[in-house]
Amino acid sequence: MFKIITILIASISCTNAVKSFTYRSCGLKTDIAQNLVLSVDPILPITDYTLYLNADFSEQVNGGTSKYTVTYNFIPLTPTINELCTEIRSSNITCPLFNHISSQSKGSIPTGISGTTVIKNEWFNENDKRILCMQFTINT
Repeated sequence: MFKIITILIASISCTNAVKSFTYRSCGLKTDIAQNLVLSVDPILPITDYTLYLNADFSEQVNGGTSKYTVTYNFIPLTPTINELCTEIRSSNITCPLFNHISSQSKGSIPTGISGTTVIKNEWFNENDKRILCMQFTINT
């Protein structure tokens, strides 16, 4: 699900270890997904990790987009937008999304990043209504 994160930050070169990896929901009460719970294993990933996402959906989602906004050392990079149902195929969930989802996806932190990288991932349905928002901060 988060292959784009690796692609966006893989080109940054330096060789420091991960000092902190934090994540949070940046959702609102108006989002389709509520009660969003995120967790990562291991808690401080060095390279590979598993992201667990649980949420309750107030309406069915048949498709949409996944938008990534990335800042590296407080410099904004060009946002990336992917087709949502294609992106989540690498996890254990598929479209349509409804009721409760419990997702598990693999991710990796490339070696060679230095400083602070903030990744905001927002999902939108076919009508551009926000589904959910997640934010990840990596300090190396």
